Amino acid sequence: MIGMSTVSGIGLGGMGLSIQDRPDEGQALKTIHAALDEGITFIDTADCYCLDSKLEHGHNERLVAKALATWSGDPDAILVGTKGGKRKPSSGPWPTDGRPEYIKDACEASLKSLGVEAIGLYQLHQPDPNVPFAESLGALNELITEGKVLQVGISNVTIDQITEAMAVVPIVSVQNQLSPLDMSAMDVVEYCTMFGVAFLAWSPLGGLSRARNIGVEFPALQYVAGTHGYTPQQVALAWLLELSPVVIPIPSARRPETITSIIEACDIELTFEDLAMLNAGIPEHLLEAPELGESVAGAHTD
Repeated sequence: MIGMSTVSGIGLGGMGLSIQDRPDEGQALKTIHAALDEGITFIDTADCYCLDSKLEHGHNERLVAKALATWSGDPDAILVGTKGGKRKPSSGPWPTDGRPEYIKDACEASLKSLGVEAIGLYQLHQPDPNVPFAESLGALNELITEGKVLQVGISNVTIDQITEAMAVVPIVSVQNQLSPLDMSAMDVVEYCTMFGVAFLAWSPLGGLSRARNIGVEFPALQYVAGTHGYTPQQVALAWLLELSPVVIPIPSARRPETITSIIEACDIELTFEDLAMLNAGIPEHLLEAPELGESVAGAHTD
C-alpha cells in the first residue's frame, strides 16, 4: 500500500531509462510495457531524470506518460509517483531547490509532462539545507489543498525530518536508499513500519553500476541464490521484501527481459536459515531495535 493506493510489491524505477547510457525510446517503452504487463502497478519517476535539466527537464515523466498512453491496459490502475525539488546538470552534483515557489512551479511542469490533472503521488526529492524544511512541506500541503496532487511523500530524509513532516502534511511514503550493500536506512524502515508509511527503496540492488556484481560484494546473496536456483539480484529483492510489509523496492530496468526476473523475486520464499544468513550483514544494534527483529524475520504480507 502507498496511502490509499494498493500497488504491487515491487515497483519500477524509471531513472535508468533517462540518464546516461539510457536505451532508445522504443526499447524504453517496451521495458515499461513489459513491467505493466507483468503486473507492476507503481512507477517511480522525477522531473530531473534526464541528461540535463536545462535541455530536457521532465524527460522521464514524458516517457512514462507516453508508455501509459500506448499501453493496452488501463492506465488508471497504475500509480505514478514523481518528485520535485532537484535539478540535473550535465555533470556534477544534482542541486536541490526546496523553495515553496520552486516546488509549486515544478509541480505545474510535472502535471504537463505527465498529462494529468492531479498527480497520484508527489514527493519532495530531498530537503534543501538552504530552505527551512517546514516551508518546503507547506508547499506540498498547499498542492494537496489545491487538488494538484492526491498524496505526498518525502525522499532522502531522517527520522527527525519524517516526524517534522508528519506534523505539517499527511505523509504516505518515504523514499530512501536501501539495499544489501547499504542498510543504513534500517532505522527509517522501522519508523515507517510503526506508522504504516510506505518505504520506497531506491537503488535496491546497489545502483545500476553495482547491480551486476552484487553477489560478489555480498557473498551471502550468492550462496542463497545458488542453493535455490535464483540469481543474487532476485534474492536481494526478495530479502528486502521480507524486511517489512511497508518496503517496496523500486529497481530500474533498461531491457524488457529484466522485468520477468524482477517479478519472479516476489514469489521467492526464503527459509529461516536463508534469512539468518542474510540478516547477519545488518549491524547488530539495528537488529536489536524494538519491533525490528520481528519484522526482519517475518514474512512480507503484501
